[in-house]
Amino acid sequence: MVVYTMTKKQIMRVAITVLVCLAAALIILFAVFGSVTASAEESKKPVYRVERGDNKVALTFTCAWDASDTDTILDALSSASAKATFFVTGEFCDAHPEAVRKMSSAGHSVQNCTDKNVHIKGMNINDLIADIKSAAQKIRTLTGKEPTLFRAPYGDYDDKAITTIEGMGYIPVQWDVDSKDLDDPDAVSVRKRISDGAVSGSILLFHNDCAVTAEALPQIITELKQKGYELAKAEDVVFTSNYIIDENGVQQYRPSVSAALPIVYSEEDPALDSAFEKIRENLTIQQIYDLSSVGRVGLVDDIKAFLNESELYAVREATYEELMDCYMTLVYAAENYGCGGTYTEERYEDIPQIVAEDDSGDSDNDTDEYVEPPYEDDAEIAKDSTPDVK
Repeated sequence: MVVYTMTKKQIMRVAITVLVCLAAALIILFAVFGSVTASAEESKKPVYRVERGDNKVALTFTCAWDASDTDTILDALSSASAKATFFVTGEFCDAHPEAVRKMSSAGHSVQNCTDKNVHIKGMNINDLIADIKSAAQKIRTLTGKEPTLFRAPYGDYDDKAITTIEGMGYIPVQWDVDSKDLDDPDAVSVRKRISDGAVSGSILLFHNDCAVTAEALPQIITELKQKGYELAKAEDVVFTSNYIIDENGVQQYRPSVSAALPIVYSEEDPALDSAFEKIRENLTIQQIYDLSSVGRVGLVDDIKAFLNESELYAVREATYEELMDCYMTLVYAAENYGCGGTYTEERYEDIPQIVAEDDSGDSDNDTDEYVEPPYEDDAEIAKDSTPDVK
């Protein structure tokens, strides 16, 4: 039997080596754990769906390979006066420049889907930036327009990629309803999948080189329109500012609201600004909450009693985004500064209030007495107030 003996110095060296190795292992372990934790907490999502109340949906087509069915798809869209968004790769632009020109000249949107149809997850940032810029240059050359939306091929991405894409000024957009046209040759099931899955703010996924898509698309468009959906370009469905994206990829409109007074609902339209201040002063908090579900016609019906003609006109003509901005400010103001029965002059005596003036220039909010506006026929107020937002 061989017996090894060690001096005290050798034992100390071994002990120190072991401790150093253990310390290094712990550092690596904590670094990995911290990275995983940070990744879970800071996970970034592209837009899968938009929280909207105006029934807009986005027809989107990923174009990475052939263009065999593109003309049929464009004809179907044209016949139905429907708009769509085509996410194209740079390689598709190289192979089918005329198809890209047709998409753009028909009034559709052409957006970025990388240059070489690559998996962007784990991709080197410099390589990703170069790839996206290359595709953008090709799109710009063919359409004369700068792409503003980006779709990750194969739905594949990570936080680093999303951060890079957003840093380049793009809004990353995926989809919430997949037609599965690449996998399913049955036009009926493709149609049903879209028809059953679509909701207001949906982003619908198709591919341009699928015969089943070309076959199913006319009926899909018909059914969506029958359900009251407006088929819009993706950039007209997603919000470009003042939004959050929740953990499910649902984009929600969230305007920045300052607690400083006076309350400003609309900087562009004094009549709209005045209208929403009157709503705050006349409705209770529950009635204000309930406005979120009544639609534009219902909103006009609920507030026409205490608004003048110019204020009602401003409400009817405002875009969906303008109304949402005003409404979110209204909720914030009502919850924090009072509304309806909770409003008191004593509490807010130093707060400058936004008021509408009548023709004589006198303020109309100096009294709680309600005066019926001089409408010839209340039916005229709501007659043409069907939402027509852009």
